[in-house]
This record gives sequence, C-alpha cells and structure tokens, in this order.
Amino acid sequence: MTLQELFRAVDRLSPDERAELRTYIDQQPDVPAHETPVEERIHKMDEAARMIRESLTDEEWDEIERAMNDEYIEPIDEDGFPLI
Repeated sequence: MTLQELFRAVDRLSPDERAELRTYIDQQPDVPAHETPVEERIHKMDEAARMIRESLTDEEWDEIERAMNDEYIEPIDEDGFPLI
C-alpha cells in the first residue's frame, strides 16, 4: 500500500475511527531512520522517484535532465572528496 492509498483509506474513516487511529499512532514508538531495514529504505526511495517521474511531463523531465548534464561537477578522489 502506498502512502497515497493510505491517505485515501483514512479519508473514508468515520470520526470515531480516526480518533482510534490517532490513539494508535500516538502509542507507536518513533523508529529512527537508521533502524529501518536498508531494503525498505531503498523501496521507499524508488517509490518516491517513480512518483516524481510520473508527475512530470516528458518536456519537464527533459529540462531537468539537460540541467543536470549542463552542470559542471569537480572530479572526486578515491575517498569521495572533490579534487582541489
């Protein structure tokens, strides 16, 4: 289930069901991002990237791609730092 599907499901809840959901959510422990399994984080990033791409027209995507290719990026050394 995507987050958008979850939002639509919440929209269909009654006020009492929403209050119960709020109570449930408030009782959940906060999980730091680093405790989320790598596979799940990658899946979420892939899903977000897919949603972003689907929201853009081909012309908008081409403009973004041109802008990324036009920008000059300094080469980096083997440690990942820019060469000076």
